[in-house]
Amino acid sequence: MSVESQLKSLPEKAGCYLYFNKDKKVIYVGKAKNLKKRVSSYFNKAHDIKTTKLVRDIDSLETIITANEKESLLLEQNLIKKYKPRYNVILNDDKQYPYIAVTNEKDPQYIYIRNYNPNNKLSFGPLPDGTSARKILRTLERIYPLRRCKGNLGEPCIYFHINQCSGACFKDVEKSYYDQQIQKIDNFFAGKSNDVKEQLEQKMFQAAENLQFEEAQRIKEIIEHLEFTTTEQDVDLNDSLNRDVFSYYEMDGYICFTTLFYRAGKLSLKNNEILKNEGQDLSELFKSYITQIYTKNIIPDYIVIPSEIDITDLELLFGNKLINEKEKNSERLLKLAKENATEFLFQKIHYSQNSKITKEEILIQLQELIKLDSFPYQIEMYDVANIANEYVTGAVVVFKNGVVSKNDFRKYNIEIDDEGDYQRMMEMIKRRYQKIIDSKEKWADLIIMDGGIIQVHAAKRALESLNISIPVIGLVKNDKHKTEYLLNLEEEKVSIDKSSDLFKLLENFQLRVHNYAISGFRRRQSKGLLKEEILTKVKGLGDVKVRSLYDKFLSIENMKKASFEELQEVIKNQNLTKKVIEYLKEIK
Repeated sequence: MSVESQLKSLPEKAGCYLYFNKDKKVIYVGKAKNLKKRVSSYFNKAHDIKTTKLVRDIDSLETIITANEKESLLLEQNLIKKYKPRYNVILNDDKQYPYIAVTNEKDPQYIYIRNYNPNNKLSFGPLPDGTSARKILRTLERIYPLRRCKGNLGEPCIYFHINQCSGACFKDVEKSYYDQQIQKIDNFFAGKSNDVKEQLEQKMFQAAENLQFEEAQRIKEIIEHLEFTTTEQDVDLNDSLNRDVFSYYEMDGYICFTTLFYRAGKLSLKNNEILKNEGQDLSELFKSYITQIYTKNIIPDYIVIPSEIDITDLELLFGNKLINEKEKNSERLLKLAKENATEFLFQKIHYSQNSKITKEEILIQLQELIKLDSFPYQIEMYDVANIANEYVTGAVVVFKNGVVSKNDFRKYNIEIDDEGDYQRMMEMIKRRYQKIIDSKEKWADLIIMDGGIIQVHAAKRALESLNISIPVIGLVKNDKHKTEYLLNLEEEKVSIDKSSDLFKLLENFQLRVHNYAISGFRRRQSKGLLKEEILTKVKGLGDVKVRSLYDKFLSIENMKKASFEELQEVIKNQNLTKKVIEYLKEIK
């Protein structure tokens, strides 16, 4: 059915609409109170150049009716997350802010997470960075102990002996104990308590007096990581509320969204995202961006957005948490966010005149370089990891519009008699596409092999055997394992300027697939070794430590050559390290 025919039969109801290109890939997802009016508006009136480009790419459409507008808003975000359409705002999968959480268990414990989980008892964040979050977590474990071991061990754990565990390892801990600790933790993050800072300062001064200058410096650095709760701010809010402040700035076809995360009245984190606007209404872009933020993050006391943005549909999700009136604090915060967005985008455009600002522009450059017929929206990259032909592990990583799509990553245990890369690559690609052979929308627009002509030929033969046509290129490393050049569609060597954005993006692709393959190989290797592992005979050395030792040293021989300090760095227990060294000496 043609688009014109579909328009006539559209329902006048709330729901979502999906636009497909000629390759049957979803390129845009939207929501509407009235599907017929909204979708028809794309085709029956004049648009600017950007929207015209979107409309030109539409080959077919689908609609999904929902019970109400709120459902359509939620469905829209799920569809965007699923399909990652080219013309929608897509937040990077890697953009996951650090949180410290307290688990919702009888004997709760601290955990460090990158995705907010409402099932936890308490969550604090987003925090400035992973390093700060981990140091804060370790500090809280020392000052306000919860359960730190597995629990129910039948005897006190090592952490209990150094006052860093509640004692759940060997006894029933009163609920009132945890309630008191959690209240203290809550007060700390709310800026209502200086206990942590005062205790750390006391320890720092004591260490200095004892001439333990390295320890004093370490504590000083921890105090600095805690400063996000006490640092002077550009805007003094004089309250302990949590606010997220959103603003934007548009210039030369680019938009910068800025978010200021205030926790306990203090600025804890700032984030800027730049994208190229290609056909979407600015207000819709802005609202989609905000909604996606809260699929991964905690909703604060207030969400502050500019007054020109219509918040009617957002109120269905966030209710009275939304503020966009000209209230004194909100006005100052919005002005500050706007200034940040303006300055960040100006700097990017001003200092990147010879560079590409968004990943989509870089991919267009790749498309032109290899003379690819269509835009490489979905790229898959393949690699294989093994040592001495054992635990052979294949990996595929997926990028959509240049952005990591972790949900589509896959690992493969390759257990075939043939030992060459050619056969292994064929096996992996065959297995992947046999599963999705009937789902063309899941096919890649471009496959990149981590390797040269052998790997490229393997991929092409595997696809041919399945009667699938996908362009394949290779990315070749030099003898120092650094990205060197590209094999194009004609299998010709193409050099890329190593200072260019395209080279950096491809290098990042190659590094990510390599690391993903290696991590899979090491996991299989450590599991296999543990089945007949001799190190587990060392009393006190558990499976986790054994895996960690193999992750670092790879073999018993390397462990024998390691120094006490190198082994101690992994084992983190001097007496146990000594036992391991003595045991290694006995192994022939």
